Amino acid sequence: MKLINNLNIKYKLGILFFILCISIWILAYKSINISEQNKDTLKIVHSKSQAVLLLQDKIITPLYRLREITQTLVMAPNNRIRKDVENDLDLLLKELDIEFSLFEKEKKNILEMWISYKELIQEIRDYLNEDFEEGAYISVTTSSREQFHILLDALLSIQSKSLNNSTIAYNEAVLESKAIKIEILTSILFILLLSTIIGWLVSNNILTSIYAVQNGLKDFFDYLNHKKTDVKKIDIKSKDEFNQMAMIINQNVSIIQNNIEQNEALIKNATKVLENIEEGNLGTRLTKDTNNEALNELKFMINNMIDNLEFKIQEEINKRLEQEQILIQQSKLASMGEMIGNIAHQWRQPLAQISAIHMNMKVTYDFDKFTKEYMEMKIKEANKLTSYMSQTISDFQNFFKPQGEKEDFSIERACRDAYFILESSLKYHGIEVIFHIIEDATIFGYKNEYSQVILNILSNAKDILLERKIQNPNIDIEIKNGNNYALVKIKDNAGGVDSSIIDKIFEPYFTTRHQTQGTGIGLYMSKNIIERNMNGYINVTNIEDGALFTIKVDKGIKN
Repeated sequence: MKLINNLNIKYKLGILFFILCISIWILAYKSINISEQNKDTLKIVHSKSQAVLLLQDKIITPLYRLREITQTLVMAPNNRIRKDVENDLDLLLKELDIEFSLFEKEKKNILEMWISYKELIQEIRDYLNEDFEEGAYISVTTSSREQFHILLDALLSIQSKSLNNSTIAYNEAVLESKAIKIEILTSILFILLLSTIIGWLVSNNILTSIYAVQNGLKDFFDYLNHKKTDVKKIDIKSKDEFNQMAMIINQNVSIIQNNIEQNEALIKNATKVLENIEEGNLGTRLTKDTNNEALNELKFMINNMIDNLEFKIQEEINKRLEQEQILIQQSKLASMGEMIGNIAHQWRQPLAQISAIHMNMKVTYDFDKFTKEYMEMKIKEANKLTSYMSQTISDFQNFFKPQGEKEDFSIERACRDAYFILESSLKYHGIEVIFHIIEDATIFGYKNEYSQVILNILSNAKDILLERKIQNPNIDIEIKNGNNYALVKIKDNAGGVDSSIIDKIFEPYFTTRHQTQGTGIGLYMSKNIIERNMNGYINVTNIEDGALFTIKVDKGIKN
């Protein structure tokens, strides 16, 4: 054992390799002998098995098919089908005649049985040619059936004998294999015993060193995973390469252990600082040092980041708040201007009617036909018109009034409310709006905000239709209902959006109109409402003769 401890690993492995080569040579020599002997045995077994397979494939299986075709011939519903069956029958009979002719010398009785069965088949065909189908049916189910089974039994008997011969040959091969195995085991027993003893001594020495290194590394990894607080040194008695490896590992583990302790101290310090930042306290800094240059650089960067973070955060918040306030104010001003214009369109006709009432009353008075009843009637007409105008103001106020809470609302109702705001203006300019309600949907959200989005898109469509002076201008609004989403498609025939700007129209302050005609925030605010407040999306694509806006929102129905 002491001699093995003093050997290098390459000599230890050389001994094992030499023993392995001797064992392989002996096994290879004996295996070649077995292969040659088994080859002859397998030839015999194969030839006998092949005879069984040929009998099954060439005669027995086709014979079953012949029986099925004969029965099909009897049951055929008409002469056309029966003729096709007879063609198949003739082909199969020719094939079987060739195969049964091989029995003429050795198994003559089989050939005679086959001829008898063929005669019965011909008898069935004669019955069918004479339209004596009952006789054919009786023949196929009695005499023909009996002759079929007699022939089949004889063939199965031959097949069984062939299988038995194959089994005998196989059993003889098995006995020979057992004898050869005993010979092989006896011949290599001595070498195996000697190899085991030498191999155990060499491998045990190597494995002892490997286990020592493995356990030392396991302790080190457990230490890295915080399962242990200390690492034991690797102790190996042999003077081979494993002993040198253990010394190097022990030295490096000691250095790594010291570095890890410093790194952990810095990481704990950083964790505490980040927790303070999460709580809003930016007053603490990293103070621990380490031998790791990357961590020291990270410490410096974190401290610098904390120094500038608070100021930048507050500065960005103030900028965003200021920008949002400007956008909201501009949106309100734009909405107010549009509202006043739409109210003017709504009031134009009632004011004209009131003026007409006044003129009518004056003419009636001039012709001295002015009566109390006439005056009361005209007053009622005027009051009806002023009530309509007052209701118009209330409808516009309700539409633009901010909503405090979400509610369940109809998509169709929201779209029609938006259309109502622009109805008079659209009709005045001859723009036809068509609703296609495939299925209305109910969603949970802010109704007025959603209607504002529809209003923005309709207003933009109206403006571009007028700007481009489109003949027969129209706007189509299609509403669909899905399992989880509600879908609205708004399309016009204004020629579409220029491909160079189609990806920019949802950006803030982007407008194709003059600065005095548009603020460029309507579609930007619409995108924010749909995507931020209603968990949906809005996009635009060009179609054949115009633009198509698609608005898809999460239904979010409140139970």
